Amino acid sequence: MNRLTSFKKFLSFICAAAISLGIASGSASFENAGAEEVYDAQTDYELNPDNYTLYDEGTTADGTQQTDENGEQTTDGEQSDDSIAEDDESAAYGADLAIYAEQLQKISEKQKEINEKLDAANEDIKKEEEKQKLIMDKIEAVNDELDVLNTYMTMLEMKIATNERDLENKQEEITSSIADFKKRLRAMYIAGSDSYTDMVLQADDFYDVLMRLELIKRVAKHDDSMIDKLVKMKEEYEALEEELDSQKKEYETQEEQYNKQRQELTDLYASSKKAQAQLEAETKQLQKQNDAYDNERLSFEGSLGDVLKSTGTGGTARDNEILASMMLANDVLDELHKQYREKIRNKESIDEYEPDYYFEWPLPGNYNITYGVGPRWGSYHNGLDIMGNHGDPVHACESGVVIRTNTTCTHDYGKSESCGCGGGYGNFIIIDHGNGFITLYGHLSALDVTVGDRVKSGDIIGRMGSTGHSTGDHLHLEIRYNGYVLNPAYYVNVR
Repeated sequence: MNRLTSFKKFLSFICAAAISLGIASGSASFENAGAEEVYDAQTDYELNPDNYTLYDEGTTADGTQQTDENGEQTTDGEQSDDSIAEDDESAAYGADLAIYAEQLQKISEKQKEINEKLDAANEDIKKEEEKQKLIMDKIEAVNDELDVLNTYMTMLEMKIATNERDLENKQEEITSSIADFKKRLRAMYIAGSDSYTDMVLQADDFYDVLMRLELIKRVAKHDDSMIDKLVKMKEEYEALEEELDSQKKEYETQEEQYNKQRQELTDLYASSKKAQAQLEAETKQLQKQNDAYDNERLSFEGSLGDVLKSTGTGGTARDNEILASMMLANDVLDELHKQYREKIRNKESIDEYEPDYYFEWPLPGNYNITYGVGPRWGSYHNGLDIMGNHGDPVHACESGVVIRTNTTCTHDYGKSESCGCGGGYGNFIIIDHGNGFITLYGHLSALDVTVGDRVKSGDIIGRMGSTGHSTGDHLHLEIRYNGYVLNPAYYVNVR
């Protein structure tokens, strides 16, 4: 600043000297110039005052004398050095401050505008970040709800299927009991209404009378018992029907909620770029893992082609395939159930290892299902996943013969990828129940049976673990017909 001021003072001095010399040398011509030139000079000053800002306040534009601060007269541009310096410095500082003040004002206004926009942007960014976080939280919550709904619906499916079988058995029992009661009524009709009296009168002695009366009493009691049993079965049947109707309505409600939440999840992903990016990244990673898993599973099923059929991959196609397999299996099961009931009715001898084809729950008292049959994580899940504790006993669902096992997997812990053991099943057991039906128990930590062992329904065959492609301790249960996947939820009984 000091160097700039000094330079301006020097420039002012040079300009003043030049003007003074010009006035002195041109005084004669100035006198002969006439009024017009004087007028022009005055007009120039009035029109362009900025050109004369270098003159000191004590000197006019035409160089006339003025009185200095001591009352002395000055002549044609003459002033004291101190006066010139002070006035020039004041003028220079005044001009500079005005310029800077104006520039600072503009910058300040611009900064204020930028700050306002920045604040607004920061607020928008903050809101967007909060929105994205809320969307991600919502996605997580919806996924959690879908998992619970899936488990709940699977449980309802199992209960509905169990009650339908119980209802069918109850109907068969009622039909059989009614048939027996009809035979009894027919016998009583043929014997006549006074048959009881005839039986007493035909007695030979008092002892015979007592025996006949006891017999009549027991026959009457049996008749009453048959009637009471029929009434009780009718009440049980109606209660089962009512419970079944209630469960079906509940299932429809939960299915509607499930579909609604799935649509909401789709909308949430569509509304968030961050969620879309995360979903795409997860999908790519899962697809990579699932491709490896599917190849491993298909290879494994191919190696056990006499037991497990290769069912390929895909969503709707797999659903349709399983549905078709279940329709075939259901026809066979209906016939097998009929034959078994016929044996009981005819009081035939039944081997303790003979299956009745009513599959029992493999983990009594534990019904914590984490996933069922269907699409999962870009792949397809072939069975029921039932959570529990490491080492929990696993029971055979049905009587049969152990035909395949694997005990080589030592990777008994949760993992995000398959360790490659047992085609992803880790340590497993496969039991053949005859007539095309098998059950598979996967991810076991230990086995209590070996190939060739005969087991009864309910026998302990192994222990729960996390071997193979398993994220944590659970049992993977499959039921297959002629090697093809069925949905166990429609076949296992839960009480």
